[in-house]
Amino acid sequence: MRGTEPARRRGERGVALLLVLWMFMVLGVLALDFARYMRDDAMASVNLADETRGYYLALAGMNRAIFDAQRRREKNGPAAPPGTAPAALQQGPHTLDEDEEDDLLVPVDGQWHEGDFAGGRWAVRMTDEGGRISLNKVDEMLLQRIIKNLVQGDPTAGIDRRMQQVIDTVVDSILDWRDHDNLKRANGAESAYYLKRHVPYRAKNAFFDSPEELLLVRGVTPDLYYGSNGMPGLRDVFSVYNRSPKISLETAPPVVFQALLGIDAAAAADLVAQRDVGVPIGDQVKAQLASVDPALVTLVDDSTNLPHLVMIDARGDLASTRNQSHVAAVADLAAPATEGTRIIRWLDRAPWDARPPGPPAAREKS
Repeated sequence: MRGTEPARRRGERGVALLLVLWMFMVLGVLALDFARYMRDDAMASVNLADETRGYYLALAGMNRAIFDAQRRREKNGPAAPPGTAPAALQQGPHTLDEDEEDDLLVPVDGQWHEGDFAGGRWAVRMTDEGGRISLNKVDEMLLQRIIKNLVQGDPTAGIDRRMQQVIDTVVDSILDWRDHDNLKRANGAESAYYLKRHVPYRAKNAFFDSPEELLLVRGVTPDLYYGSNGMPGLRDVFSVYNRSPKISLETAPPVVFQALLGIDAAAAADLVAQRDVGVPIGDQVKAQLASVDPALVTLVDDSTNLPHLVMIDARGDLASTRNQSHVAAVADLAAPATEGTRIIRWLDRAPWDARPPGPPAAREKS
């Protein structure tokens, strides 16, 4: 018995050593997991702080743009709605002083302008909605031309029967969506078509209230709405806030010239560059439209009205792109001075600049 005790004790000591090793291993795993949890929690706090900082920097840029617009209104008079003379012309030549004009950081030119606030940096642009084409007022002829230019892409390429079918489907479906009856056009769609979809809904049979409604219309694919292959999307060309059937060439963005004239991005940018340095482009644009159809010339707005409705985009913080925030608003600059700038639509933490990520959607069969 005495000879067996030392071997048993040695075995017990071996088991105890294994238990201690397993205990240290478990404690080590718990410590690593706790450290990773604390690191993730700290990183989440940092990201939240950066995101909040970027959001309020974007708001600062937005408010600076609205402040600049209000200062212009106080000096030049309120922006006139379409069809009326600007108040600046009615009340006399009240203009901003040279020093005050230089202090205005965000003009209505569709370009990004940057500024500093509280140690951060923001970027803002103001785009005149009157320079875009009214989605609710565009006639069938102009709509056909724009959809053709966007779908065709290359203006030198031909249009086959399948592409023409796609164009006709989109045009007729947009017109069916916004009209007030249930009569289906040859290539359009009414409620009977939309009720058969995976998630059924009815045709609106009323004007568009937001550009995103186009994604509900038959034939409008994400590529056509957001743009692809160097071509702008429907959301960049059309406006639901502009109630005038005319287009202001003085504030139209390059994408509108691209879709309207059927030119490439470089030619459209060249037109805008000429306009920005003071070269008149009205006659040039009218000549190109007249070569297609003289009736298109009547769509050009030759008035000198100040911008009435604008889209304001703001981003911050530019130094930290990972948590950069984006807010946007559609504002009415012609509101009475006592009311200030009236916000028509506010996009808090505005959506993507391009189509959302995911697999490309197959083109819908008509």
